[in-house]
Amino acid sequence: MSGCCHGDATIVPASSPSPTSRRVEDPSLAAGSTDEARFAVWLQRTREAERAALARELHDELGAILTAARLDVAWMAAQPVSHDPAIADRLAALQRVLTQGIEFKRRVVEELHPTVLTHLGLVPALEQLIASHRMRFAGRVSVTLDPSIRLTGEPALAVYRIVQESLTNIQKYARADLVRITLRRQRGRIELSVDDDGAGFDTRAIGAGHHGLAGMRHRMLAIGGRLDVTSAVGAGTSIRASLPVAAGARSGAQAHREPRRPAVGSQVEGFRPQPRPPFRNDTPRLQP
Repeated sequence: MSGCCHGDATIVPASSPSPTSRRVEDPSLAAGSTDEARFAVWLQRTREAERAALARELHDELGAILTAARLDVAWMAAQPVSHDPAIADRLAALQRVLTQGIEFKRRVVEELHPTVLTHLGLVPALEQLIASHRMRFAGRVSVTLDPSIRLTGEPALAVYRIVQESLTNIQKYARADLVRITLRRQRGRIELSVDDDGAGFDTRAIGAGHHGLAGMRHRMLAIGGRLDVTSAVGAGTSIRASLPVAAGARSGAQAHREPRRPAVGSQVEGFRPQPRPPFRNDTPRLQP
């Protein structure tokens, strides 16, 4: 799509004769003043820092509680009293519930802050994300990801979140039979596209309540990219995100220069996470 500045987000009706013949901008995504743009970027970064801090709390505190409870149940299951069939059944049921709780905690933590991005990189993280959505999607998913793309830091997180939000919207609203996801290099830029053949929507009718699209725009704005959304009722939806290759290079260079900081939120101006007390398991352990 042409005529779109970096950091801009344009909504283009798919029913128009051509992308340039008629352009409709969502008021919630229209590029505002410099101050508004700076605030949107700050807000997006602060939100991610808070999500990372919450994910860390859940992983450390709730994870320790659930693990301690499961160990206590395992200890109880090894005692002579567990030979009673009724008690054995209850203990087995409790073990299953705790296992489900631990798995649920893990999913929530990854939704809040995808650690797989740090450990494995963008492309493997996207593959895992798409695989998890594919399990809940009745249609067909076509995926083309360039493995040579090695974005890190904020650009990687922006691309990941856009794919995540797009797939969530498709599952909730699109009723699509086919989804195509492509990540590639093209003319010195990294191009992401998420297309579906679902219900689509009227771009002229969307308003300020579309926070998902606004969040996508803010993410691209923060890294000097652009976002294009094309849709029409009954004609599916196309999400296009584009960012310069240099954005990923700058992010990677910065990551090598700066040491890892223990407090994720402290990297964002205006956000100061509160210190937490160490976890103590005060649950009394049963004695034999």
